[in-house]
Amino acid sequence: MCKGGEEAIVLNMVDVVDEAPDRDGQKATSPKRNLIGNEEDNFEPHDDVEFESHEAACSFYQEYAKSMGFTTSIKNSRRSKKTKEFIDAKFACSRYGVAPESDSSSSRHPSVKKTDCKASMHVKRKRDGKWYIHEFIKEHNHELLPALAYHFRIRKNVKLAEKNNIDILHAVSERTRKMYVEMSKQSGGLQNLGLIKNEFDHQFDRGRYLALEEGDAQVMLDYFMRIQRLDPNFFYAVDLNEDQVLRNLFWVDARNRKDYISFSDVVLLDTSYIKSNEKMSFAPFVGVNHHFQPMLLGCALLADETRPTFVWLMKTWLRAMGGQPPKVIITDQDRPLKSAIEEVCPYLHHCFALWHILERIPETLAHVIKQHENFMKKFNKCIFKSLTDEVFDMRWWKMVGRFELQDNEWIHSLYEHRKKWVPTFMRSTFLAGLSTTQRNESVNSFFDKYIPKKISLKEFVKQYGMILSNRFEEEDLADFDTWHKQPALKSPSPWEKQMSTIYTHTIFKKFQVEVLGVVGCHPKKESESGTNVTFRVDDCEKTENFMVKWNEAKSEVSCSCLLFEYKGFLCRHSMIVLQMCGLSSIPSQYILKRWTKDAKYSQSLIEGTRRTQTRVQKYNDLCKRAIKLGEEGSISEKRYNIAHRALVEALKNCVNVNRSAADYSSDAIALCCAEEENQVVHATKTNKKKSTNKKRKVLTTRDRRCSC
Repeated sequence: MCKGGEEAIVLNMVDVVDEAPDRDGQKATSPKRNLIGNEEDNFEPHDDVEFESHEAACSFYQEYAKSMGFTTSIKNSRRSKKTKEFIDAKFACSRYGVAPESDSSSSRHPSVKKTDCKASMHVKRKRDGKWYIHEFIKEHNHELLPALAYHFRIRKNVKLAEKNNIDILHAVSERTRKMYVEMSKQSGGLQNLGLIKNEFDHQFDRGRYLALEEGDAQVMLDYFMRIQRLDPNFFYAVDLNEDQVLRNLFWVDARNRKDYISFSDVVLLDTSYIKSNEKMSFAPFVGVNHHFQPMLLGCALLADETRPTFVWLMKTWLRAMGGQPPKVIITDQDRPLKSAIEEVCPYLHHCFALWHILERIPETLAHVIKQHENFMKKFNKCIFKSLTDEVFDMRWWKMVGRFELQDNEWIHSLYEHRKKWVPTFMRSTFLAGLSTTQRNESVNSFFDKYIPKKISLKEFVKQYGMILSNRFEEEDLADFDTWHKQPALKSPSPWEKQMSTIYTHTIFKKFQVEVLGVVGCHPKKESESGTNVTFRVDDCEKTENFMVKWNEAKSEVSCSCLLFEYKGFLCRHSMIVLQMCGLSSIPSQYILKRWTKDAKYSQSLIEGTRRTQTRVQKYNDLCKRAIKLGEEGSISEKRYNIAHRALVEALKNCVNVNRSAADYSSDAIALCCAEEENQVVHATKTNKKKSTNKKRKVLTTRDRRCSC
């Protein structure tokens, strides 16, 4: 995966996907790997090539098209009347055929200009199930896009920047963007851009696109490129559909990419704005830093909420984050999103946002609430008061029967996924305070004031800079206070004194509330078994009682309120038990580094990582400059001669530097060998009577040194 460096994805995400699902949802590996089996540049279709399937042939022609700089379309496919299987297919250049006569009654026009190009590949199925090339027409009657073909060959052959080669895409686009945008006839869009296709474009229905107002796409691309020029570690990706229409956008700020290293334990993907916002389908990745402040770990604009779209989003986001998934991701209860996460990160702990489920109850179960006034009371008791899995099951099915919910699909889906949201099943899952019972308590609600229901993309771009500026300013101020000011102590508690020097101020104040609440707790031993003791703690302030378990041998404590699991610091009920058991300090396993003053990784570690990437970054920079020079130099003969001389001279100088270093090394070795050989000859003449063993020893020494 890509780590650090200058990154941008303006073409389709061919580097992100190793395998792409076909139309039936099955994985189809790249035919280039299956058929060719090597990394040669020329994989032009030829007679002896065979394909395993109709889809493999299609993918092969797409790969060929990428290398040549044109896009493709499926002209026709024919099935057998008996078996209903595909037996014949034709794939062609997207400019194949002629444009239909204009029809004033129709608003649909072809997105790619037709030139009656004949370039195509016709394949047929043999009796053994294999497919072969029946006819291949190579010639086009229009200009191809050599810059894109050049990029494709670079991407295939260059091993140096294998982990960062997506940067070259930005190099191709930055200088040629204006030229391509001028080709666009869609207002503010990218419909007519002749860009290479996505490996899994065929998953999407034709015509799926991001709903934007006039000029929005231009504004976004201009903004992305301007920011990346200021900070090369800014990351963005653009996804186009098969008609080259803008479908999905993703971007993330450089500073938040770096902070993700320290705070990648829990991330919230909030898709609620897609449903609530009328003009902008916004989906942010949100985390929290050590001051419990929201972090914008990625922003996306999505055309729809389908599984393929979410697959693209997850893969793109992971690439931006160096390929490192979080420990926990929190989303709403969305089946396509759940399926996409399982595909991209099968071992990722996926949870549902508690507030999202509770928010749906009044609407989804309105008829039940209207008929039964005590439904919510019973529901809340089942969810929040069940201390064991068995108790939850008993109460759940009792509730289902009592309120006649046996046939309610949503209720069944909640039970099916109970381990993703019910508190009693979350005892081993740390959620960093990102899962709350109400949305307004969640950190992602911070962005609500910046994203009203009718905000346009242009307005949001202006707001986005303000969001980041405010966030970074608040974090810097919190850092300063944490390191230069001492929080006031409000009790003689040793726990309060201990954590005042460890936690950040924000977290310490939250913890301090629990410390002060200890005086209102009254513990009573309920049971004891070996080193395990169970206490019932009556909380006078909350007028509730909680069960606390203590294991003396392991110094482990757990409370039924689950404050530590949900927010990451000990509750008052656990501390009163620790006090009873004679502990005057918080056990180390209950002090999470992510809430401490030194939560962020050391700068030296980050700088060390950057140093290891220096060669790749140099390579990327040279590629971008070379492509820029090629574009400028091809405008006129005079410019071409200047660029050509500069490249030849630069290459000559580089080769001379390398050769000089090599020659110096070889000359030194040769001189060493010659001197030693003279010494051997001299020694042989003056000491002929010396033993043969000594001669062999000297010669052996010489041979060994000369082989260096």
